[in-house]
Amino acid sequence: MVLRHPLSETPQAHTGRRLRRQALAGLLAVSTLFASSAAMAAPFRCPTEEQQRMFELSALKTELMVVATTCGNADDYNGFINRYRSELGQNDHAVIAHFTNRDRRAGQKANDTFITNLANARAEEAHRAGADFCARNARLFKEVMGLPSAAELGPYAAAKGLLPASLGACVASASAPAPARATAPTTRRAAR
Repeated sequence: MVLRHPLSETPQAHTGRRLRRQALAGLLAVSTLFASSAAMAAPFRCPTEEQQRMFELSALKTELMVVATTCGNADDYNGFINRYRSELGQNDHAVIAHFTNRDRRAGQKANDTFITNLANARAEEAHRAGADFCARNARLFKEVMGLPSAAELGPYAAAKGLLPASLGACVASASAPAPARATAPTTRRAAR
């Protein structure tokens, strides 16, 4: 008679456990994908409407740059830049000021990182869309150039929803205001 230890496994039990682990790993991967998709869908929000408009206009400018480089619309992009030069320049300065107000030394770098990450996110979206990207986005130039005035540029950018959630919200991202520096209390010494 062969005695088996109660903890010993049969080959079938080992295979069953392996399959359960693989199924669990697959379920975990799918749930992670859904969770990250939900995070990507969450809107990029700033504490003030002024900051929100500022970043939305930056996202519109970046989107049009990606459309121009991806789809060969350089003339359309140059027309956009020339028509809205003043507004875009003011917005660029406001974005830079937003980052430099947080940290004077690292502000320009934070701005450059934000713009680079924004361009990479929009280019990745273009890559995911594939051949449809140019067909779907060529109309952006016609729409933006058809705006009655520069005052309509901000609301137009806001309606497009081009700020990827992957960049985070203004407060949670590198654009958050710098915390106040703690200073050691000064004590006056009594005159001797």
